[in-house]
Amino acid sequence: MAKSKIIKDLANGSVDTITALKRTKVLVSDLENTEILRWLDHEISGYPEDATVPSYRKVHGSLKGSYFKGSMANHMNWNNVSIPLGKMPDDIKELLLSVEFHESVEALKKLDEKSQAVGTEISKTIPADCFSTIAQFNNDPYMIITSARVIVSEHIVSNIFSMIENKLLDMLMILEKEFGCLDELDIDTTAKSVEEIEAINRRILVLCYNDNSISVGDGNKIKDSTIASEIK
Repeated sequence: MAKSKIIKDLANGSVDTITALKRTKVLVSDLENTEILRWLDHEISGYPEDATVPSYRKVHGSLKGSYFKGSMANHMNWNNVSIPLGKMPDDIKELLLSVEFHESVEALKKLDEKSQAVGTEISKTIPADCFSTIAQFNNDPYMIITSARVIVSEHIVSNIFSMIENKLLDMLMILEKEFGCLDELDIDTTAKSVEEIEAINRRILVLCYNDNSISVGDGNKIKDSTIASEIK
């Protein structure tokens, strides 16, 4: 069977991710699966701050910033350098260095374009009330942190798009196999029993959406620091 145009367009990159998401939302609406629709809606419109984001939207970065040692009158400065973590426990490192992207795919696209055009880093700002805690783990009473942020890889946004598009392809290929050509953006669910529809929904959830991601550090100040889309 020839592949549906929506699949070929997505596979060869002739359609953008937001359009593919919207087309897929139209297709799966008749399946009446709230979890699948919620995932599509969140990718289109962004994840609420209290929502658990999928694992592919969670990354780890490295801590950079500025600090000085000594007194105000006699001290040494380090600017825009890696900040040592000292004997920081692993669970706190996880909170500190973890970055979550809640933005919609359109916002992520603009973020990526701006970062590439200006050549700047994508980062999460760490609030000032965490600075003394970070310094304490270095066991250095003379270390005064003045700024800190978590820097993530320049390729991370592209990786997020790749994951989303791959999940959409898997989803669309399941729909095509079960319902035939998808070019009219319509599927006939009346030809399937309730049990068959439920089985299709489960396959889509397992293969394309349900990654059992876990939200780390609810309510923690480090997690609630400035959104990762901030560019420094």
